[in-house]
Amino acid sequence: MKKLFFIFGLCVAALLFGRMTAGAEEITAEFPDLSAEQTAALTDGKYGTVYKSENLSLTVRSRTPIKAAYIIWNENPADYTVSASEESFAFDGEMLHKLIIFDNAVYEFTIDCHEGGSICDIYVFENTDFPDFVQQWDKPCKQADMLILSAHADDEYLMFGGTIPYYAKELGLKVQVAYMTTHYEEQPRPHELLDGLWAAGVKNYPVIGIIPDIPYSPIWSLEAAKNLYDYNSVLDWFIEQIRRFKPSVIITHDKDGEYGHGAHQMAASIVMDAVKISNDPEQFPDSAEKYGVWDVPKTYLHFWKENAITMDWERTLDSFGGMTAREAAEYCYGFHKSQHIWSMSVNYGPEWDCRQFGLFRTLVGVDEKADFMDHIEPLADEELSVPETESSDSEASDSEPSESSFIEQQSSASETTETTSEETSQTTAEETENKPWNILLYVGAGLLVLIVIIAVIIAVKKNGKNRK
Repeated sequence: MKKLFFIFGLCVAALLFGRMTAGAEEITAEFPDLSAEQTAALTDGKYGTVYKSENLSLTVRSRTPIKAAYIIWNENPADYTVSASEESFAFDGEMLHKLIIFDNAVYEFTIDCHEGGSICDIYVFENTDFPDFVQQWDKPCKQADMLILSAHADDEYLMFGGTIPYYAKELGLKVQVAYMTTHYEEQPRPHELLDGLWAAGVKNYPVIGIIPDIPYSPIWSLEAAKNLYDYNSVLDWFIEQIRRFKPSVIITHDKDGEYGHGAHQMAASIVMDAVKISNDPEQFPDSAEKYGVWDVPKTYLHFWKENAITMDWERTLDSFGGMTAREAAEYCYGFHKSQHIWSMSVNYGPEWDCRQFGLFRTLVGVDEKADFMDHIEPLADEELSVPETESSDSEASDSEPSESSFIEQQSSASETTETTSEETSQTTAEETENKPWNILLYVGAGLLVLIVIIAVIIAVKKNGKNRK
């Protein structure tokens, strides 16, 4: 009997403590209009099982109030709405993984996508302290510290090593990732792409290119890639990304394609051509009119021989619990499970040593240290706004590029950083003032647990005396 009471006390204490420390509770979603099989497809947590409808109107209910919904689309839908009570949200369908937080908790909401759509899974939560797998993506950057062009999903770790984990998560810079090819016909690669980036610390949704990956066609030269893809269209697309994000740094592949891959060669060639003309409003004028022009301060190519640097991916990262940057990249590559059949890894082998880069083009001089951001002031927390009509009248060559707009922006960035630091200090102070309430909450819960345990002990002793 004593053991029974003791176990009961421990269980009560564990339940109370668990409730105290638990994050967002995933709650049961009901789909009143679907069969048991269709419901299972939406709730099994697997990318491979999908609910699809040509005129999607899906009602989701729960007996517990719903504060947030996490929708994982199988493919990018057309415009859709999510409606609940008096709230209605309209979305453009650009994000495969979409988190929706309701202003007021609801018991039911409806997803309407009249052009049809397919969904892998839907999760609903009773509060907003979400588990790690939930991705709360921001829109692509307004302006980026770093723009990374990866030929395929997984190259961003295999070829560029600790670049994203270190600069995006450890340093918290604005890292915008763009993929030259799409993988929509290669499920579940689009989801692996997002899972890896989220783990790497990227918060701004990636940009996906305009050409499909052709995984089983041998592409072993730049000429072969150009025969498969419209080179000029891809160049137009990437120049638009440069003008849109106005990055301080661009990083991409080896001009020889690392181990000879033609799509990697094409990515490098696109970047090499794009940075020479992205500041010319006469070149690809549609994006110049839409975003203005931009002269990229620093451009790096993997394995470029001139102004070469060796990145230190053995540095430890606090944001990854003490992993090295290489180990963090390997961890993020681990989400690309469909690609593990090729037995590749994040390493320093001769064909894709992920430490070796060279400064292909610079407006700020050569590097004094192995740091992509050397001579570059990171953007402040609030991104700097660059006039949409910004352009340069000079016809700068590679040796004498126009520096005016970038230099002015760097000066502004320094001033903005000081202001942001003051605002951050003020915010931290405000958060500290609220901490006593949290402490009181935990102390109160702890006392409650203690009272329960004492009550159990007393009951046990009384029971023992009665038995005597």
